[in-house]
Amino acid sequence: MSEGVYEIPDGFNDDEPDAMKNTDIDGQSYANVRAFKPSTRDGVVASEPDSSGKRPFLVAAVCLGLLCVLLAGIIGLSVYCWQKFESSWYFLSTESKTWKESRQDCLKRGADLVMINSDKEQTFLFNLKKRVWIGLTDSVKEGTWKWVDGNPLTTRYWNDNQPDSKDPTGEEDCVEIHTDWTPLKAWNDMSCDRKLNWICEKVF
Repeated sequence: MSEGVYEIPDGFNDDEPDAMKNTDIDGQSYANVRAFKPSTRDGVVASEPDSSGKRPFLVAAVCLGLLCVLLAGIIGLSVYCWQKFESSWYFLSTESKTWKESRQDCLKRGADLVMINSDKEQTFLFNLKKRVWIGLTDSVKEGTWKWVDGNPLTTRYWNDNQPDSKDPTGEEDCVEIHTDWTPLKAWNDMSCDRKLNWICEKVF
């Protein structure tokens, strides 16, 4: 009686733990493999994906994202809050208040309403593109304009025909920078009870 010998296909070994022998209806055996392992005889070496190298890149990506958020926050504060120009820091408000309320806000911040001393400073403030209160008033004596620190006005950036005191109440004792005019002719006197944005200044 002859014996039939059935060869196991290349790439599978009888002693591999992941291989299981099964018999079909003709009595022939074949291999049922749960996990394919390429044979080194074919020049193929089995390898498992290495994910360890991805971790540093993931950490770097997260750190970069956090840095971007931090920088965005810093830039946002720079645009909408304190900004440095020459020897002073300036706070541009994001809400509107009366002149008196605006000054009180500045004092709480350890500053005061801005006092303008040069063409460069006036142009810088004009380019913020906001109608804002500045620290100039004649509320103590009509027609005598003084800064909030008590110093008299020497450098002037009034628009033509300003100050005019043409408010219906007859009282225009506070000064704004008006954005519809030119940088060096942008001052307008108006009622201190009107609500505008404002600029605080800290001098160092």
